Amino acid sequence: MRHDHLCGLLVGALAIFLLPGETVAQSPNDPELASRVDELVHEALAQPGAVGFSVAVARGEQVLLAKGYGLAEVEHGVPAGPETLFRIGSITKQFTAAAILRLVEQGKLSLDDDLCKFLPDYPTQGHVVTIRHLLNHTSGISIYTVPDFMINRTSRELTHEQVLAEFKDDPFDFAPGEKWSYNNSGYYLLGMVIEKVSGQAYGQFVQQEFFTPLSLARTRYDSTPEVIKNRAQGYSLEGETLVNDAAFAMSIPGGAGGLVSTAGDLVRWQIALAGGQVVSTASFQQMSTPTTLSDGKPVDYGFGLQLKEYRDQKYIGHGGGIAGFNSMLKFFPDQQVHVAVISNSESASSSSLAEAIAAVALNLPDENIQDMELTAAEMERYAGTYKLADLPMEAKVSSRDGKLYLQATDQPEFRLLAQGDHEFRAEFETGVKIEFDSSSEPAPSFVLNQNGSKITATRVIEDE
Repeated sequence: MRHDHLCGLLVGALAIFLLPGETVAQSPNDPELASRVDELVHEALAQPGAVGFSVAVARGEQVLLAKGYGLAEVEHGVPAGPETLFRIGSITKQFTAAAILRLVEQGKLSLDDDLCKFLPDYPTQGHVVTIRHLLNHTSGISIYTVPDFMINRTSRELTHEQVLAEFKDDPFDFAPGEKWSYNNSGYYLLGMVIEKVSGQAYGQFVQQEFFTPLSLARTRYDSTPEVIKNRAQGYSLEGETLVNDAAFAMSIPGGAGGLVSTAGDLVRWQIALAGGQVVSTASFQQMSTPTTLSDGKPVDYGFGLQLKEYRDQKYIGHGGGIAGFNSMLKFFPDQQVHVAVISNSESASSSSLAEAIAAVALNLPDENIQDMELTAAEMERYAGTYKLADLPMEAKVSSRDGKLYLQATDQPEFRLLAQGDHEFRAEFETGVKIEFDSSSEPAPSFVLNQNGSKITATRVIEDE
């Protein structure tokens, strides 16, 4: 359920092995595109900790490619195929948001209904929390997926009451509508609202309303104890060693991140969602409209959908991360291009691969990534400690052996590749861009561009 945002910054490191080929879902409708995607995926499989990928590309309503690559399970050498199910983590949120909008269209609830109308025992501590606040992450409710909970209590199945006990009595982080903060608690509560209104379990409702009618045969709610055919195993790296993902009970993510799917099903879902086959065109417009805070400030998030740009191309999408897996789903409306990538390794980025594939599908020119030499004065200008806005993280920029490095709190260090004009790229993932403010010396701040998000980091001035 980890949000594929800044703190994906800066994942990992050391190679282990190259994995075998792929199983093809269909004859590609665009052989040139398929050949280039194959190259990109095999390059990704050669990276540290990579295991397998599910990949799909569509243009308009036509799926051009839907394939599995690498391994679904390392222990027995099981290849990943087009039918292999991967956990999709927070991409689940757009399914949950669509389910709420469908209930709105059916007249069973309103976006401005109070949460307490459906969960009357939930302690809102004097605040009015609406369904809208939950959808757009402006509720201020405490987040339950904090490190202590995720490390110590996610290996056993929990009831709704047990999950709610982790956060319901915590103080609100802010008044509803006042700020934006990505929040799995809100979407867990939305899953409970869906159950209350529909009289069905969350997984049953989305199966009946979406998966079966849309012929998404490889999408369903995950289950830890159930034997599910063709479900991939997840992995991570411990140092240089590949290990199985940590035990994770799938009752815990609920409407925030509990689904499994394939890349092929994800692009078919996205085509249907944008095409008015899931909810009305007006409802999809609501889902994909930026949120406005109470002070009038816009936020690039709608209902379960991020509103971003990649190389000046607007896209609507979402990423996800959950034990052993990470995922990315992007829709470029101007070009009607859909890209989905799911990885069954925490160390192999679906986001960077999705961006590379999108560049091919959008016919964008190759980027000329440089590694320019820096003078001692230039390195001194950028070196220092910077505080990342709205995040409990700092980033230390330092020089060594004529090269510049960046290390964020609790993250591996990586080298910065100089592009000129105060711009740098991350060596481990060149889609990550760092732009330093050159208005004074030393540089007072930098802007981190990653996954379509921009985060400002301000220099920490140390006491004399």
